[in-house]
Amino acid sequence: MTSWEKEAENFLVNETEFHLGFLPSEARNPLTMHLDEDFQRSTAEGVKTLLACDLALLSHFRNALERPEYASLIEAMRHARKIVFSGCGATGRLAILLESAWNETHPEKARVLSIMTGGDFALIRSVENFEDYQEVGKKQVEELGLNSEDLLIGITATGETASIIGSAREAAARGARVFMLICVPAEIPCSRLERCRELYTLPNVTILDIPIGGMAITGSTRMQSSTIELLVAASALETATGCSGVDYGEACGQLLHSLNTPESISSIASCIDFEHGAYSKHRLIDYQPNDLLIDILSDTTERSPTFMIPPYKSLDEVDAPEPWAMVRNPTKSTEAIWQELLRRPPRCIAWTRQDYERANLAVLLQKGIPRIDTQALMRIPLGGELPIRNAIAVPICNQPEGALLIQDQSIGSKVVPTPLRLFEHLRMKLVMNIISTGTMVKFGRVRSNYMIHLAISNKKLVDRATRIISELCHVTYEQACRELFRTQSMQTCKNTSPVAETIRRLS
Repeated sequence: MTSWEKEAENFLVNETEFHLGFLPSEARNPLTMHLDEDFQRSTAEGVKTLLACDLALLSHFRNALERPEYASLIEAMRHARKIVFSGCGATGRLAILLESAWNETHPEKARVLSIMTGGDFALIRSVENFEDYQEVGKKQVEELGLNSEDLLIGITATGETASIIGSAREAAARGARVFMLICVPAEIPCSRLERCRELYTLPNVTILDIPIGGMAITGSTRMQSSTIELLVAASALETATGCSGVDYGEACGQLLHSLNTPESISSIASCIDFEHGAYSKHRLIDYQPNDLLIDILSDTTERSPTFMIPPYKSLDEVDAPEPWAMVRNPTKSTEAIWQELLRRPPRCIAWTRQDYERANLAVLLQKGIPRIDTQALMRIPLGGELPIRNAIAVPICNQPEGALLIQDQSIGSKVVPTPLRLFEHLRMKLVMNIISTGTMVKFGRVRSNYMIHLAISNKKLVDRATRIISELCHVTYEQACRELFRTQSMQTCKNTSPVAETIRRLS
């Protein structure tokens, strides 16, 4: 048996806790079954399809606001010494956003904290495999020193992300109150996955489940699930800390409908066509915003694992390709930008070999000690240290009292003001998600509503890739898994998606 056959067999037999096709969040969204064809007909038609998925969230959000668990979350926030949001990938970036938004409004009260699986470095570059291990989350909670006066909110669309489960279990063991904000019915992961049963049945753990079905791009939780999680978490935090008089359901509806006007749809479509044209000519996009840089950084970071395009590069990676889209402020230093973005010093992971071994995480040392500390973070330029050749500067102007401006395109209208600027962040997130997704659909990186160029950086993505291959190539899950590992064993170019290559080979 070859090494790839052994790896495939190991995943099929021993990693069944990461076979997640039964989760509704991993299902295909019926609204986007023909997303690639919609964009072929016209970019505006594709934008309408993506917006329809966001509009469908409104009723789910309004229902969540009436849930007793939502009221309990607000009450727990009111009385907590520290409020800690724990997430991974898109939800980790959401956790950092919530902390940053709090620090902007309350610079003297460092009461809200974030745990991002892999530390703050993972805000700008994916950290491989960390999310597979509960011990990562456990250790990150230990470092924050949580106790019975604190509150931890685990945010995971699927309800089962191992590192987030680990952070929640450790917080609960320390006597902290724990809430889990998830986007599937709680009984589904609980019935199939031991790690969920162990957490969800603890007496100081409350589950706020908001089932919303499949994402616009199958399994891409950076989209609808992280949108509703942002709405629920931020509105609860604002309400708990004194905000009153905001009808969150109404304000959300106003924003969504302002994006769904013919004028906004046309403007978003123009942004997509502009980016698609730039990439087609081998040009790069250099976003230069006046505000809300963290939202644009999150979107541009997430493009790399979702669509297999080059990630943000370090100054040490001289020969690596530039990211197709980046966000910068060429008038400031990278260090100053991170301070402005986080509104605190970076909280990166600088564990030693002994730290990994003591935490039962030696498995993460197979390629050496991960370079994800603050020094490594600062080597990825976001300022004016390094001119980016062949890049087109794209100015973005956030106007709370008016439309969002991207170059000369006007999108949306005035948003309802709140203490944490919830609807400003939400507008930027929704627009950037649609632009990045639509551009990649037009670039052929999506088939139907499957992301066929995703990167394989953890066990959950191995499973998702396997299901995509199985569906599109009409083979069994087991055969699809073996073919995926076979492709990986043959690949020499790390910038090529093994999923797309396997589909090509089997077709």
